Amino acid sequence: MQLSKDLGYVARASKVIALTNSNGMKILLSTLGASWISCILPMPNGKRDVLLGSPNMAAQMVQGVYLGATVGRVANRIANGRFSLDGRQYTLTTNQGEHCLHGGEDNFSYRVWRVTQVNQQEAIFSLTSDDGDQGFPGELQAEVRYILTDENKVIIDYRTQVSKRCPVNLTNHAYFNLAGEDSVKTALEHDLQLAATHYLPTDKNGIPTGEWRDVTDTFFDFRRKKRIGYDFLQDDDQKAAGGYDHAMIFDPELTDGEKIVASVFSPDGDVRMDIATTMPSMQIYTGNYLISVPGKSRYYTPFSGIALETQFPPDAVNHPEWGEQYNGVSQPNQVYHQKTSYQFSF
Repeated sequence: MQLSKDLGYVARASKVIALTNSNGMKILLSTLGASWISCILPMPNGKRDVLLGSPNMAAQMVQGVYLGATVGRVANRIANGRFSLDGRQYTLTTNQGEHCLHGGEDNFSYRVWRVTQVNQQEAIFSLTSDDGDQGFPGELQAEVRYILTDENKVIIDYRTQVSKRCPVNLTNHAYFNLAGEDSVKTALEHDLQLAATHYLPTDKNGIPTGEWRDVTDTFFDFRRKKRIGYDFLQDDDQKAAGGYDHAMIFDPELTDGEKIVASVFSPDGDVRMDIATTMPSMQIYTGNYLISVPGKSRYYTPFSGIALETQFPPDAVNHPEWGEQYNGVSQPNQVYHQKTSYQFSF
């Protein structure tokens, strides 16, 4: 992992911000990576933190699994760390073998973001990424706004602008365990309902093959609520990834930021989380490679939590055949706005 500043500087500059609502729900945010580091629900039997997270800021600075972080400039993978735009080829920093993952070696999750506004239920983080940062063209201005409503909804609102044509694909990499981050129950014991019509098969490195496969008659069909572990590791696509780690493509009619595209249910059924988004796809990752990761209450192991990363499909900039609505390429000097919300019922 490569930090943009030395660890001492990051430790001094990082801040933790708490948002609370009228019901006693609380979320904690960090300027390191504009990260969502805790989500505490006031359950009838006590407070329950449903986000995996580091035990302290020092551990957060060196963990490599993106716990709650805002990742970018481009989330997920860009094959071989290269893409072409307007007849020019760009070479990026690589941090997953020969591939670029979540924006490259010194990606946004390792930066200390500025706090430009904060009140009891809202915080805004901003970041400037210079032209050529990690190999990407153009200066990028990014703003991430977190809102905690009195309806127990967490809204993450993204606004970006670039000075040159460039793929931009920010997401949040929170891992959820609705039984509690300290629970022995895993992501595989949760139920999931997902309004996805297709999924993207990948090679062993997580790079899409280019095919969009209809979920019908596959183990990737979550259009009806299903236990995540029910069909787990039962096909070659899952076996190659060690579980689910695939982009799911939504029905475009549902991605208005208001309609529910995904619902997750705790093992005991006492917490439900509904997700709405303006993004066209979601990477479902069952934490297959959480190996002895220091956590708040214990070391996290595979499947301790599930990440539900709303985004443009991985490596889309290298697949123009998918269409402009999926490639995530921003035009210069235009403001782009995306949002994802997480509604908790308990």
